Amino acid sequence: MTAIDFSKSVKTALAHRAGYVCANPDCRCLTLNLVGDDASKVHYRGRAVAICGPEGGPRHDAGMNGNQRKAIDNAIFLCVKCADTTSRNKGVHYPAELLRGWKEQHKRWVRANLNLRQEEPVQLRLVRAAALHIDNAATASVSVRQRGR
Repeated sequence: MTAIDFSKSVKTALAHRAGYVCANPDCRCLTLNLVGDDASKVHYRGRAVAICGPEGGPRHDAGMNGNQRKAIDNAIFLCVKCADTTSRNKGVHYPAELLRGWKEQHKRWVRANLNLRQEEPVQLRLVRAAALHIDNAATASVSVRQRGR
């Protein structure tokens, strides 16, 4: 059994959609952190994990072809610790239905919590900066304006 290798574009889009936050509802750690004191250098530590795994594993879905297995719909964004935990023992303790539920719940959580127009904490500005490929994280702050004003 070989792990599914997602393309770089799938991994990037998945991280963006997840807001660089682990999709495990019991974790939700930010997967970015500053490298030293330089605010423009960010270390990324998240992974794309297959919801339905490769042939021979407990999360294998015989109804999926190779392209479907490598698609973003079959991936969930997790921190390194949760990725390792969910993949342990070929993922037998973390069925596809559970991971799909986490992904859907995380999608709603991101919409409710990360797309707000208010003063943002520094960590969230870093996430936005990385997602927008801005070199200087300090310029990624969003001006505070409420709709209707």
